Amino acid sequence: MSIRHKLTFLFIMLLAAALWQMGLAGWIHAKALTAQLLLDRAWQQTLRDHKPVKPWPWADTWPVAELIVPKLALTQIVLAGDDGATLAFGPGHAFASALPGEQGTVMISGHRDTHFHFLQNLEPGDSLILKTKSAIKHYKVSTLQIVDSRSFKLDNTTDELVLVTCFPFNSLASGGSERYLVFAEPEKIG
Repeated sequence: MSIRHKLTFLFIMLLAAALWQMGLAGWIHAKALTAQLLLDRAWQQTLRDHKPVKPWPWADTWPVAELIVPKLALTQIVLAGDDGATLAFGPGHAFASALPGEQGTVMISGHRDTHFHFLQNLEPGDSLILKTKSAIKHYKVSTLQIVDSRSFKLDNTTDELVLVTCFPFNSLASGGSERYLVFAEPEKIG
């Protein structure tokens, strides 16, 4: 086999590997977008029927709230639980925290490269709205913080919303211990 044939073969293999990797990355984003459409349908039915509705028959999670970010014209359906399987489809409510819309610290987690990529664009003073099937709660972003998840302890006694994602946002590596936290305090409307 000539050098030219070897280089052509190598080029084709590298191109195929690159296309494969881009396809995998695209699949993650396509799954996230499609899931949000199904989740929105389940959320609308939950609001009508006042009971949890699974977005698809085999789902082990269900919509519990709607997170609205007016500054970014962004709305996301929040799911019950924050394990890896749930976070693949949308932001998830941590069961160890207060229920969305209730008194106490409500913690919602999301992946930095999909649903919570927008957190890096929030600033103190920005408004957030959390809708549940029984209430609408308005919040104002108060603090942005980067913490080490191995040593940071969240104060569950305050009445606030905490949005959490991995940090840094554009890292190629996964599984680090740094977390980006957005703290938001309840806002009195009217």
